[in-house]
Amino acid sequence: RFTRARRDSRRRTHDMSALAASVAAPRRASYPHRRARARLVAPARASAETRAAGGSTEKKGKVFLIGAGPGGIDHVTVRALRLLRACDVVVHDDLGASDAALLDEAPRSAERVHVGKRGGDARSWTQPDIDNLLVSLCAKGKIVARLKGGCPSVFSRARSEMDALARNGFSYELVPGISSALAAPLRAGFPLTDAKVGKHFLVCSAHDPSSIDFAAFADVDTCVFLMAGRSMDAVCEGLARGAGKDGSTPAVVVRDACGDEEAVWRGTLSSIRSRIPKSEKLSPCVVVVGGVCALGDGYDDARGGDGEATLGRDVEPGSVAVSGDLDLDLADLDLARLDLDETAAGKGKVVESLRRMVQDRDARIKELEEELLVSKRAARMLRGRK
Repeated sequence: RFTRARRDSRRRTHDMSALAASVAAPRRASYPHRRARARLVAPARASAETRAAGGSTEKKGKVFLIGAGPGGIDHVTVRALRLLRACDVVVHDDLGASDAALLDEAPRSAERVHVGKRGGDARSWTQPDIDNLLVSLCAKGKIVARLKGGCPSVFSRARSEMDALARNGFSYELVPGISSALAAPLRAGFPLTDAKVGKHFLVCSAHDPSSIDFAAFADVDTCVFLMAGRSMDAVCEGLARGAGKDGSTPAVVVRDACGDEEAVWRGTLSSIRSRIPKSEKLSPCVVVVGGVCALGDGYDDARGGDGEATLGRDVEPGSVAVSGDLDLDLADLDLARLDLDETAAGKGKVVESLRRMVQDRDARIKELEEELLVSKRAARMLRGRK
């Protein structure tokens, strides 16, 4: 009996010790909110350890080198808009990246820095100064939207900014955009390539025509020159003499493609310069020489070249001018909802009806976005319970 009593006493002592230990350090339960809390606490503990060791915990910034396209908010990518709406600072060029509607997409609190980058503009920053600015902003922990006209991959001096950021240990990301070399031909009504007359193309900067090897263009179907506003004569002469291009080769000049001052002149290599009035300002312009240019003949009539705003151009919501027979393909719209009177249907009434339809669609889209957000939250909760 004495042995059994001692054994029972030891067992009770052991049980009490285990109970005390469990109270002092409760067992970790597998609950979603506790796991989430652990994920949040871990980085904080790591930061505290870094501070205790004398290390730096300052937030590092990042630069997104974003292609702003040829001009206008309608010609930027969805990703570009998303990044612009989430940035701390916008550093933007002049050409293609200074559109007011585009810059308004950035948060009101975001700083906006105009660095110019346009020939002859005294406000333009030097490239080293821009590099230093980006490094300085990153050192302050800023998320920077570096808006570059066109695409960062085409004559944007992106390498200088990339090298400066990498040399100082800061992250960056390249975001594609639409280059004017690709947009200008389309604005003039022809593709840059064609299976018969345009199997290849060559894009070159005409900023310094004396450095161009025009002989390299001899066997190229389509020749594209950017920044050619001040060097039109040198480019045409170089293609004729250096590349041996025939004077009858179709040529097109597009000024300010997709912009407010867009204009298109058509001709041939020998006549295109005389087609442009001397009083016209050409910068910024793209010069295209090759058989594909002839494919754009008649495009102005095909798209409705009456100068009025059309559904494919930059227009303010509700300001679309509807005229003519109304022979528009609006199959996607619920025309039955338009409150029209066959005897007295004014433009204002049509616009107002269209505006109401757009507002209804926008409201429905907002409802769907809210429902999607709730669904995503529910899905995360369910995943956490499994």
